[in-house]
Amino acid sequence: MSTTDTAAGLGITDLGLTDLEAAAQHWQEHGWVLVDGLVPTVDIDHAVEELWDLYPHPDEFHADDPAVRDRFVGSSFDQGHKFPPAEAEGAAFRPKQFLGHILFPYTSPRLNRLQVHPSVTAFARLAMGIDDIRIYQARIWGKYTGVTNYEQPFHQDRNHNVVPDRLEPGWWNLEGFLYLSDVEPDVAPTEIAGGPVDSSRPYDGPPDGERFSAAGGRGSYLAYRPDVWHRGVDLTRPGGSRFLMSASFKPAGADWMGYDNVQPVTVGQPWISFAATCTPEELALFGAPLPGHPYWTLELVDALERRYPGIDANPWRRALA
Repeated sequence: MSTTDTAAGLGITDLGLTDLEAAAQHWQEHGWVLVDGLVPTVDIDHAVEELWDLYPHPDEFHADDPAVRDRFVGSSFDQGHKFPPAEAEGAAFRPKQFLGHILFPYTSPRLNRLQVHPSVTAFARLAMGIDDIRIYQARIWGKYTGVTNYEQPFHQDRNHNVVPDRLEPGWWNLEGFLYLSDVEPDVAPTEIAGGPVDSSRPYDGPPDGERFSAAGGRGSYLAYRPDVWHRGVDLTRPGGSRFLMSASFKPAGADWMGYDNVQPVTVGQPWISFAATCTPEELALFGAPLPGHPYWTLELVDALERRYPGIDANPWRRALA
């Protein structure tokens, strides 16, 4: 663990854990953790080969071709309309900060499989302390130096829940970013405001104390809860870029939590191709009933095979035998 001073005099501490039990305990006690190398780099690099079908390669983007920048803007699921224009300097939510979102399922089969990587789902279950979980946020977010000033104020993600967050075991949701690229200090690692967690006063403002920089290598996973104060920082590296995959989880049945829904796109080819590769447990992450659930009949299993050609329907058939 290393610390450097910021202009404000607060420590920026780089912290990452590799022991999963220790990482889960840190998340439970502090509300956040950076898991170093959760997904092997070989798995990340294999999937990222297809990332450039979705985004301009950084070298291409920084060649200043207007057509390339237009492609980046045009492919983004842009949420920036929620925020008014802001001053060029200082911490603020700026419309262009939210360019670069691409929603799951992707046109990339490899990135789709990465979205349900067993190491990530296993860690989410371990940290949350429950087995029956759902993916409720799934998207990729790409940033490039010079698009905008990405510096944000500290904030909490209370826009994932229609009611106040219940900050207790069994009720937690876990927000997470899987690093698709090396997120070094000059390419906008998320900054966490550390301090003691007070579940009775979670919304009073960021605690005084250390500021933790979630810099890490590709394959690392930053997990945090909605009561954690955090912020985006600016990309300062010339020609820099940063790519993350959102993979956030909630307990099954927690209908009050949500963000991204896959139901509207399940008739499209990206989802159909992805679903055909899934195990029952992977489809259950998106709400599909597991084999043995009373929903299933032999006729519905036949329909499942027609809807997703190539899926292994044997687990559903065996459960009905």
